[in-house]
Amino acid sequence: MYYRSNQPPQNRPPSGNQRSYIHQQGARPEDFQNGGYAPKKPKKKRGIRWQLFKLLLVLVLVAAIGGGIYVGKAYLDVTPYTSVFLDGVSVDGIDLGGMTWEEGNAAVRGRINQDLGSWYVRLKSSNGMYRDITSETLNIRRDPEEALEAAWAVGHETSATDRKTIFELQREIQEAKANTYSFSSVSYDADTSQIDDILSDLEAAAYIQPQDAEYVSFNPESSTKPFTFKEEVIGRRLDTEQLKAEILQMVGAFESGEILMRTETVMPDFTVVDLEKYYALRARAVTPIDSKSSEYRNANIEVAFSRINNQIINDGAKFSFNTYVGRRTQENGFYRAYEYNYGELTLGIGGGVCQASTTVYLAAMLAGMDLIDHTPHAMKVSYTDLGMDATVSDTRGAEKDMSFRNNSGGQIFIAAHVIQDPSNKKRLMCEVRIYGMDLENIGYTLETEIVEVLQPPVEPVYMEDKDGTYVTYMDETEVISEAMVGYVVDTYRVTYENGVQTDRDKLTRSTYPAYAQKIRIGVTPR
Repeated sequence: MYYRSNQPPQNRPPSGNQRSYIHQQGARPEDFQNGGYAPKKPKKKRGIRWQLFKLLLVLVLVAAIGGGIYVGKAYLDVTPYTSVFLDGVSVDGIDLGGMTWEEGNAAVRGRINQDLGSWYVRLKSSNGMYRDITSETLNIRRDPEEALEAAWAVGHETSATDRKTIFELQREIQEAKANTYSFSSVSYDADTSQIDDILSDLEAAAYIQPQDAEYVSFNPESSTKPFTFKEEVIGRRLDTEQLKAEILQMVGAFESGEILMRTETVMPDFTVVDLEKYYALRARAVTPIDSKSSEYRNANIEVAFSRINNQIINDGAKFSFNTYVGRRTQENGFYRAYEYNYGELTLGIGGGVCQASTTVYLAAMLAGMDLIDHTPHAMKVSYTDLGMDATVSDTRGAEKDMSFRNNSGGQIFIAAHVIQDPSNKKRLMCEVRIYGMDLENIGYTLETEIVEVLQPPVEPVYMEDKDGTYVTYMDETEVISEAMVGYVVDTYRVTYENGVQTDRDKLTRSTYPAYAQKIRIGVTPR
């Protein structure tokens, strides 16, 4: 503290300091007149060295003052952020600017706990069912320590080994003000083995075992849907590999959301469409039944067809008409009716069966079967063309069979019926359908070719009516049958592929003998 005095300076007594100075220097009191101080010694003149020294001293002082100002500014820039995060620095999207380490740590960990509680991956199926995977499911643990330390390192020293000068810190702070620094703590631990367990459960729940379609039964009475099938079951399985990859991607990015569980179709080996190729209509043959055909003759055809209808012939097996139909006896269900017998219509047990055998023969040849046994009639029949008929007989010692072999590569199924003529309900028809392996683009037709015409004898043949049934006297005659021309006919099976003829194979040569006129004559003279 300084005191002001009312005495003039020359009258002030020496101060304690002054007295001490006087005593020490041996000065006299009068030496402190004129203000109480000793008179100044005369200045010595300095040389050039002194001038340079003064200049250097000035420069040092100026530099020291400027450096001090520069350092001071750096300290002013750094000091506000010594204990807080810099502006523009964030972790997990949280702006930590101005927060202390403790505050930032609490904010980030609080957000992590919130995120862990709300994070989920929902595995959703197309029918609306779902399964959630949560952080608890996978025991997810997130540690933000590394991200926080990286955020704190911006503008701070993080350890004794990570030393930064005041100017390095100042530069980082200035750069941080012009930029943003984002850090993430997505790095975490998770027990992904749980995903495999979950997917295993979902796969088992979603899996449907594929099942092949199956043949159930043959219904020859139906011409539109003769076969019954057990429908195939289309299988299903969960695409767990793709699903796991998507789950792990969301777990790795710690993103919540839904994943649609996609299933793969597992087709069975055989569908109904596939099976239908083995049960396709290969051929259908019809022959008209003459309107004059008797009830018993028609019944014989139906009996024969009843033994053939619904028959299944294995691949490579032989079909024998006589074997399947059996002996034509009344005990076996047949009736007496007119039949062709060496050019004449005669009554016999089983008359009409030959029309059944002929219809089966035509269907078998159109179905591509291999012909084994075949015999033509002795004359042209009314229900089919020359070369297209097949007679049969079970007479001991004179058996005639019609047989073929199944060469289709699969089973064949035979449907045989007497049906109404669609164009004339009063008229009946024989119908035979053969099913089996689909012919696809292959088709067959039958063609005949007359090789030779056989002329009948000129002289008639006279037959005595010993019983007088038709004529009595020797001069009485009655024509039994007119002379009949005979034929030699070749029958061919023509093969078409996609409508183009590819083969023409000869099946049979049928000989129909010529017959002389037959006349009855009486045996009683007049």
